[in-house]
Amino acid sequence: MKPIIQSRAKIAWVDQGSRADEAGIRPGDLLVSVNGHPVRDIIDYEYHVSSPETSLVVQRPSGERVEVVFSNDYDPRLGLGFDELVFDGEKHCANKCIFCFIDQLPEGMRDSLYFKDDDYRLSFLQGNFVTLTNMGETDLRRIIDMRLAPLYISVHSTDDMIRRKLLGRKQTSPIMATLGRLAEERIRFHSQIVLVPGVNDGEALARTIRDLWSLWPACVSVGVVPVGLTAHRQGLPELAPVSAEVARSTLEIVHSAQKVCASRAGTHFVYGADEFYYLASLPFPPADAYDDYPQIENGIGLARLFCDEFGELESRLPVSVPTDLSATVVTGVLGARVIRDACDALNRIRGLDVRLLPVRNRFFGDSVTVSGLVVGRDIIESLHEQAARGNPGDFVVIPDVMLRRGETCFLDDVTVDDIASDVGVPVVVARTSARGLVESILPRWPDAR
Repeated sequence: MKPIIQSRAKIAWVDQGSRADEAGIRPGDLLVSVNGHPVRDIIDYEYHVSSPETSLVVQRPSGERVEVVFSNDYDPRLGLGFDELVFDGEKHCANKCIFCFIDQLPEGMRDSLYFKDDDYRLSFLQGNFVTLTNMGETDLRRIIDMRLAPLYISVHSTDDMIRRKLLGRKQTSPIMATLGRLAEERIRFHSQIVLVPGVNDGEALARTIRDLWSLWPACVSVGVVPVGLTAHRQGLPELAPVSAEVARSTLEIVHSAQKVCASRAGTHFVYGADEFYYLASLPFPPADAYDDYPQIENGIGLARLFCDEFGELESRLPVSVPTDLSATVVTGVLGARVIRDACDALNRIRGLDVRLLPVRNRFFGDSVTVSGLVVGRDIIESLHEQAARGNPGDFVVIPDVMLRRGETCFLDDVTVDDIASDVGVPVVVARTSARGLVESILPRWPDAR
């Protein structure tokens, strides 16, 4: 007798009037199989329901199992929705990276923040960077056979000894062999290098870029980002932060490689994180240096996008607002450098007073300067310090990058409403863009001119 497979593919919703709804499938039912295949994740589901005929086995909350058959001649969409993308459990990271940010979180945060995923499926579906160290031949074959691309791969170094040190592993499969196989099968991927001074910088970095360039065009791009070190590294390996000197030397290597790649293939291929330019006190590159911004989800190029977008908007800003208005714009230390000119331009509008508030990261430590890691408690403390010098204005603007995806709370579980209640003024959440900043302030007064 075959064991009963315990499905985790719980149906979260059924579109009203859909074929699944008409067939009697309901939220709370479990999807056991599609065309006789167990469903491990949303990839399996979407792949198998695309067949000319789809057979679903569904298990009711009572344990009863029913089979429903659909003809997909005209439309494979069934109207089923799932809360999870992975039904058989996310693949856990088996590495002990010496720079792992999760290991540097303070105690007392929500449990989900301490989970380390390293799942190639989430790399394909959400753009998560993965190391590929927990993959077997079956996983690799599935990627190739189902054309799961692009992937996002944390390479860090193509020197296997250096990579093992970074990943905290005694043994790993040679990364270039794995990447080479993906390239041979024309599986596209983006790669990432977390730069740790004294470990994978300098010539090791230059070699890694050269090795990855040899896999172009399958390797679409390389993003180089600085190691993030928090104030909570007790018991962890001692690492040096990226200094101004290291930032400058890293950018020299990146720019040198860009010239070679651009001359040979018309792509810059490798891109340095915005933080490197901040640390090196260098201007952000022009837009064409980022090509089509292939590493934007890694935060690379956000500063240039903001500056250029605001430049396009500035000529259309009103001369004045009909009613005097003041607002405090909250950002991280790095973000303040990016948006300062935009705030100065907004302050040239008569009747408008925009106050820029860079929030020092007390929670993670002063070396963490990006806006996406600013927490609610630090915002409240900074607003109180500002209040000692004057009130925050009519409202406070916070960029949505500070919030957990799809939620209204920060990494420390403080909510937007908590901040508004504490400081006594409304809080407006703005899209993290130049247009988002402008629209968070000016649309309140459509008569502005």
